[in-house]
Amino acid sequence: MWIKCRAKVIVLIGVAVILAAAAIYQNTRPKEVTSFVPEFEQAQSWQTTEESTEKGIEIPGYSTISIPADTTDVQIELTNPEENEVYFQITFLIGEEQIYQSKLIRPGDHLYDITLDRALEAGEYELTIQYDTFSMDETYSPRNGATVNCILKVT
Repeated sequence: MWIKCRAKVIVLIGVAVILAAAAIYQNTRPKEVTSFVPEFEQAQSWQTTEESTEKGIEIPGYSTISIPADTTDVQIELTNPEENEVYFQITFLIGEEQIYQSKLIRPGDHLYDITLDRALEAGEYELTIQYDTFSMDETYSPRNGATVNCILKVT
């Protein structure tokens, strides 16, 4: 009786090994390559009207700005591109702290000499440049703004 049970266990183990080998082969054998046919979206056209063709606002970008340490009077070129039809107000933030805010800047105007709210010690700071924009009519209505993140190197 013991021999019959042992024979059954051996047969069951053999069947399990064969089934496992078949499953491994099935999942690892090279698949048949089917040809890929890409599908493209159909081109669409858009009927524009004067109301739907409002120009975007151009925002200057900076990766690094360098200024001297321990002074509030620094030279940084800030500009409102002449293509814009809005006024800029530019704010510098280190974390939540405002260290500079401009008055309104007309399109095409540049600032070169600015005064920071406080002098900074030497080091590198993560600077957020916030652009607030305003309409050029007598209402000065806020428009879309933007923020640019860069590194402020103080040497």
